[in-house]
Amino acid sequence: MNFRNPIVIHYVQDMDRALAFYSAAFGARVMSASPGWSILDLGPIELALHILHPGQHEEGPIPHAGLNLEVDLIESVRAEIEAAGGQMLDLREAEPRIPVRVASFQDPDGNGFELRQGVEEAKS
Repeated sequence: MNFRNPIVIHYVQDMDRALAFYSAAFGARVMSASPGWSILDLGPIELALHILHPGQHEEGPIPHAGLNLEVDLIESVRAEIEAAGGQMLDLREAEPRIPVRVASFQDPDGNGFELRQGVEEAKS
């Protein structure tokens, strides 16, 4: 099999708000935008935003991480995420079984994502 062009899809209720959030919180570049489907550049992957129509129940926000990004310092990125309308749900410190700090967040539409920070950076 030949898989290529991986993307992460988040389902959103307000496309303009979602585009503004990911642009502000992550500095993501909008590659294409429409009322129903937009794509943002997150470096090695693309984030696709898919509109949820009223009454649509077969698809919805992803409550847990599908998108997981590495950062230098979770706290500095947290401020940008919260200023853009997201929220941090929890922060787990590194431990012997999991040698990274992991913070769980939600975007304004309820899509979950995580940030991870290496142990070396966590000691800084």
